Amino acid sequence: MKKILFSLGVIGIVGVVLIGGTMSFFRDQEESVGNTFSAGEIDLKVDYQCDKVGCSFSERDLVDNRPFFSECDVKPGDSRSAAISWHVYNNNAWGRISLANLFNWENACTEPEAKLDATCGDPGNGQGELGKKLLFTLWMDEGGVSGWQCPTNQPACALDPQEGDKILDGVESVLEEDISADDIYALGWIVLPEEIVASNTYYLGIKWSLPAGEGNILQSDSISGKVVMQVVQADNNPDKIFP
Repeated sequence: MKKILFSLGVIGIVGVVLIGGTMSFFRDQEESVGNTFSAGEIDLKVDYQCDKVGCSFSERDLVDNRPFFSECDVKPGDSRSAAISWHVYNNNAWGRISLANLFNWENACTEPEAKLDATCGDPGNGQGELGKKLLFTLWMDEGGVSGWQCPTNQPACALDPQEGDKILDGVESVLEEDISADDIYALGWIVLPEEIVASNTYYLGIKWSLPAGEGNILQSDSISGKVVMQVVQADNNPDKIFP
């Protein structure tokens, strides 16, 4: 009787093994290969259109320290305007601009100036008055149609002849109006109001003027400075944070 029970137990075990060996499930497998992560990039390019012969230049990095303004013999009543175009590629960006390293030079005294200012020096850094009197206006040179219509490097295109034309009119957004060089320097950064969409061109109009009412106190004075432009990614940065 024990032998029979033992035999039945062996048969039961074998039966379980046989059942386990015959189980199967429907299945499928797909593979996504070649997964990589690459950091994006932000690269600002600038070109410049002005209303004076020889000062414009095409889109580039400003590695040659090319100035936007190099004005000699400025007199009361003078003014000029220009347009700086901003280009970023691959990613959208926020932009900002500032005037840095501002120097006000007295450059000694002419006889008419000496009658008004007996303390002027040579070179007299910080003693000049031109930085207080030279005024700037900055605006987004959108032209007559709101937004940006013109292709890259084509200011005043057929879609909007006023866009990038260096004339303050139409629907432009004025950032600062008749602000002195000294005050721009003290203000720090001026943030562009709109997101710079990748591969589009954005024109920043700049006009400088020396009011006609200014007098001899400015004779021989000069200012010099550095215009700094920065861009930072717009994606995941709604508060326009510049590190």
